[in-house]
Amino acid sequence: MFDDVWTPKLVGEELLEAVQWANRAAGPIGPARLRSNLPNLAMITDDADFDGWPPIEFRPMRRALSPTRVSQLERALSWQMTYLKDQPGAARVLKHWVRVKLTKGMTFDQACDRRGWARPTAYRRRDEALREIAVGLTMAGIERGRH
Repeated sequence: MFDDVWTPKLVGEELLEAVQWANRAAGPIGPARLRSNLPNLAMITDDADFDGWPPIEFRPMRRALSPTRVSQLERALSWQMTYLKDQPGAARVLKHWVRVKLTKGMTFDQACDRRGWARPTAYRRRDEALREIAVGLTMAGIERGRH
């Protein structure tokens, strides 16, 4: 019954997979269609916020994804623009959390220190962002696996 309900944890996992896919499929430049029109808060890998960070490790994809799965991951890349457009602070913290998860040798605590963010506040903002996306997807009737 609850298999299709979005949770913040599931949203985070899907976002991580989407960004990993974008980086593996397109390398450091990202999908041109997505990069050309995303605002500054979008989850991209060469943002000025990440100057001096270790690079994301680009590994080749082990298996090809189905067109349906690729479309799902592309849509997941736009979730923060859709569901966090009125919360740029939470979106920015989420962007940093995603980047940290994909960067070897960097922790979210270190990212908070670099930005001068209080760690408890940053964790709350990250959780708030993931929760808002999960609620937005659920309220829109977008089922997991069919997004």
